Amino acid sequence: MSVENLLRESESCFESNDFSGSLEKAEKALEAEPKSAVAHYRAGKAAYCSGDVRRAKAEYRLAIVSDSSNLPVWEGMAELQMANGEVAEAQQTFEQLLRLAMKSGDALKQREYLWRSAEAFDRLGEFSDAEEQLKVLLDMDLTKEQYLETLCHLADIQVKVEEQRMEQTVHQTIAAQGKNPGNLIRSVTSIRLGVDAERADEQDNEDGLAETLKEIVKRTVPSPVYAKYHEQHLQRFLSKLGAYTPRSALRQDKRAEALKECVKMINAPGGGCCTVFPYEAAIWLLEEQEELVGTNKRSINRSSTASCTNLHRLVSKGSRSNLLVRGPSKVNLLARPSFSGTLSTSRRSLDELPANNLQSMQDLQSAGRQQSPSPQQLNWYRGDSIRGVDREFIYKVMREHEEDAAAVRQVQAAVATKEGRALSKAEEFGRRLAHQFPWSPAASVAVGLALRRKYHGHSGAPSLAGHRKQIIKNLKHGIERGANSAAGWKALAELQYQNRQFQEAYDTSVSGLEWSVKRRRSGHETLTNFALALRLVVAQCLRRLERLEEAEYNFQVLAGWTTEGDSAFNELSASSPLSIRQQALRGIAKVALERGDKQAARHQYERILGKALIGQGPPAAHWAHSEYAWLLFEDGNLELAKQQLETALRSAQRESMLITDSELAEVHYKLGRICWTMGGNQLTDPNQARAHFEAATQHDSEVQALAFQWLGRWYEEIDQDYQQAQHCYERAVALDDDDIIASEALEKLKAQGKITLSPAHSTRLADRIAAKKASAKNQAKNSTAISRIRYEGALERALS
Repeated sequence: MSVENLLRESESCFESNDFSGSLEKAEKALEAEPKSAVAHYRAGKAAYCSGDVRRAKAEYRLAIVSDSSNLPVWEGMAELQMANGEVAEAQQTFEQLLRLAMKSGDALKQREYLWRSAEAFDRLGEFSDAEEQLKVLLDMDLTKEQYLETLCHLADIQVKVEEQRMEQTVHQTIAAQGKNPGNLIRSVTSIRLGVDAERADEQDNEDGLAETLKEIVKRTVPSPVYAKYHEQHLQRFLSKLGAYTPRSALRQDKRAEALKECVKMINAPGGGCCTVFPYEAAIWLLEEQEELVGTNKRSINRSSTASCTNLHRLVSKGSRSNLLVRGPSKVNLLARPSFSGTLSTSRRSLDELPANNLQSMQDLQSAGRQQSPSPQQLNWYRGDSIRGVDREFIYKVMREHEEDAAAVRQVQAAVATKEGRALSKAEEFGRRLAHQFPWSPAASVAVGLALRRKYHGHSGAPSLAGHRKQIIKNLKHGIERGANSAAGWKALAELQYQNRQFQEAYDTSVSGLEWSVKRRRSGHETLTNFALALRLVVAQCLRRLERLEEAEYNFQVLAGWTTEGDSAFNELSASSPLSIRQQALRGIAKVALERGDKQAARHQYERILGKALIGQGPPAAHWAHSEYAWLLFEDGNLELAKQQLETALRSAQRESMLITDSELAEVHYKLGRICWTMGGNQLTDPNQARAHFEAATQHDSEVQALAFQWLGRWYEEIDQDYQQAQHCYERAVALDDDDIIASEALEKLKAQGKITLSPAHSTRLADRIAAKKASAKNQAKNSTAISRIRYEGALERALS
């Protein structure tokens, strides 16, 4: 049989997967013609498929010796070398194949060998050479599909090239830093972020990754196949922000460009985007914009970004157990940094975000300079700003200006509505994110914020505990799974505090502050207003947890750190405007009340109301009127106290979501108590005292049991409806086991024969009364003993 026939039979056996038969026929052909390159190739191919790699390599080498221009032989050798991990040898083989294809003018083979050569360089880690091979391939005549596939491969290689160069630059910077110990030492993370920002900002290099990604984005939509390239393209715009000074006009311009790219990716033709990344990035950018732009009134004056950093250092030092407790020394507290320069401008829609239209932050800073107060001027914790002023005159003027203040609020609300385009876009992105990617942690946060807007947006209706519980569940689910949302952290902490989950709210606030520190260290803007809002919740929780010294310290820091005005992040977190300073002064007053210092508390409330009266602060909220009214009531000024509470009630109805159900119940309870004390028609009219007590019992609050107790007294003493009185007293006891007054009232009504109680119920009631009286007596003794021990211990230490 001739050699040609043997080779044809060998090929036929190979195609039918009879590799041993193919090898046998090839060996017979070699016996007839030992120098046949084709026979050696057939033998090598059959041996390779049979698993005999050594035999296959030897046959391929003999074939190359016989005919060095045989392309199939070189291809077989390259395939064997790549499969055997001999990538360097395979690369040399591909170069030989490329030379042979160019010599023969076979363009199809040239494209194949360039591609496979680039793959070999990629596996060797020689990414620059792989990049060059693919660029040569792009210059050849390719179909649209081939060109796009090559672009994607080139982008993958260029990403590795840039990562390699970045690592080299980082190591060089670290080495240079070690040679100059006198210079400022930067962390590896800081160096890496800086290098990455500079790399991303080099957009003029047409042959680099940026241009390749632009071409891919221009030719494709963010479908699952190409989504990662669209994400990389968007990530470059986000990384460029780090190349510019925080809070600078240039950085704001770049933020606007990045936001535009997010919108383009979200609104991509052909069904939109299939990745969650642009939604999260857009919301993230809008949060930073809210920090910088915010409302027209700001709560902070900034003179340097270092001052903002100091606030975060209070969180970043120490363990969680001492976070936000000790803080800086008293010297640092008094010599607080000056924050000057108001960073406020009107919000703009996403369609109005060109870089050349954004207002310069430097101009805004120069327009709002304020002088830093001296330590002697820091009297924010004493509350003596309006001493010597006739209180009756103050509140007479306040009543006269009440209608004007209401009109001002309406105008401000209308202006806020017109300027709320950033909010509407953030809400739109959140809702689309929730519909398209419901599994995303950011979607859970978006749903929670949308629910908060929905439930709290009803005019005149307070926020309800049941609604807040549902919102908390959504927000917590997203935050725990890693959602990066400052608005989510803030809303969660506030809602937990409003639902009287004080320990949970404290933990959430501290974790949120730690998250903001990590966020800042990763190169993002410092969210100072966000940090202030969370620190306010921390201080409020500390007071509720009876850690008064720590709470007072944090309230004082907040009062000294902020000026009058509303804080940012209220709109994005679906909450109403909030004055950090007013809330801090309120906290100082509450701490003073818990210590029994009513005079100091009164000064703080008068300070808040007085500044609102003369226009040096935001309008006084409902709680300022309500809490100050109770102090007036305890001083016996019933008429003025009632006027203040009625003002609080009207204010609460206007403010809607500013007031919770428990706060509204407290206002009604106080009004009921004042009407009861005033007597006469105020007491007997069912629309006065009784109506307020009934309103106070409608919601779960801290005064619900007290409201039932006083409602029972009204039915017992005024209406003489003893069955209704019994119902109210029993509800009071069920809500509060310590309510001994309601228990004694039930026992008295039973003894008078006005109501009937079962023997078991009567026995339990008598036992409860006896136990509570004994417990109260023991607590009084222990309290006296503890006070004496503390005093004697302090005296001993002083004498020693």
